[in-house]
Amino acid sequence: METIIQIQHLQKHFGNLKVLNDVDFDIHKGEVVTIIGSSGSGKSTMLRCVNLLERMDGGHVLYHGKDILSGQMDVNEYRSKVGMVFQSFNLFNNLTVLENCMLGQIRVLKKSKEEAKTTALKFLDEVGMKEFANKPSTKLSGGQKQRVAIARALCMDPEVLLFDEPTSALDPEMVGDVLDVMKKLADEGLTMVIVTHEMQFAREVSDRVIFMDKGVIAEQGTPEQLFAHPQQERTQQFLSRYQSR
Repeated sequence: METIIQIQHLQKHFGNLKVLNDVDFDIHKGEVVTIIGSSGSGKSTMLRCVNLLERMDGGHVLYHGKDILSGQMDVNEYRSKVGMVFQSFNLFNNLTVLENCMLGQIRVLKKSKEEAKTTALKFLDEVGMKEFANKPSTKLSGGQKQRVAIARALCMDPEVLLFDEPTSALDPEMVGDVLDVMKKLADEGLTMVIVTHEMQFAREVSDRVIFMDKGVIAEQGTPEQLFAHPQQERTQQFLSRYQSR
């Protein structure tokens, strides 16, 4: 399998608090990796380091074998290839749905307005939001905003899409719509890394599940290995809380 991203000995601390301690794993083309673990285990911080939103304090992230901090990498270009969907949507409130999906294409990918519009409408259609194209983004529900955020990320033609707890800010009835869109992307072969608390979803869509605890990878494996036969006591404790619900 082709390796797209290699995370090597990643470390991050905030003051005296070590949030990530020697995190190592690779992301392969077409793979869906879900990252689970308690709040505060370092999952979101790790994603933010991979996307250069947080400065890492040690270790390396390689994209196609190149260190992303080597100075040879254009940060905006890298972020367009390794896109991110946030918990809180991060849409531009002063723009319409369509404009939100066009802006990055015009500014970063240097596309013409017509080309950007065609691409934006294609992906808005894919996430079921085409009919809202001309609405202000402030007039959407949380679930609709998240689907637009996914469309916006797809417009940049990413090689990998990182999802940081994409459903945790949503009302329960909206969660299903967003997860359905993500399942469809997984079926289409998009490479995805997803930090999530949705265990059933992780079990259904993942090729690999990583359980993080206190800033380290405590255990990883296929969904079958991790959910049905967890080896570590800490993994067993964490999963038993979910399975007893």
